[in-house]
Amino acid sequence: MKSDLSLMLFSILGGSCGQILLKYTAGRLGDFSLEWTALPYSVLEIFTNGWVLFGVFCFVASMVLWIKVISGMELSRAYPSAGLSYILVFTFSMVLFKENITLSKVAGLALILAGVFFLHR
Repeated sequence: MKSDLSLMLFSILGGSCGQILLKYTAGRLGDFSLEWTALPYSVLEIFTNGWVLFGVFCFVASMVLWIKVISGMELSRAYPSAGLSYILVFTFSMVLFKENITLSKVAGLALILAGVFFLHR
């Protein structure tokens, strides 16, 4: 059970890192078109970007770990624990992207943390 929790935390961290990398890249790609004629060029630009590829790698690694986690843990316990990713993404976003901290955001994150805590008791 302890190794399942460790794998779950690494899976959540991987997914969170993937989100942060995609946000980082989105800020540098600029505006791109999703119109039918421009779509192949947009997709090519996105998927030849090293940061996007690293983000996708983080998502894939997270998925592989997640499959291992749910093979040995109740899904009703594991899946809500993925809410910890909100706390990680909020923290990274605050530090890296200078996003605002509000009392309502902190209260929401505290409730998520409390919920995850009680699920694992």
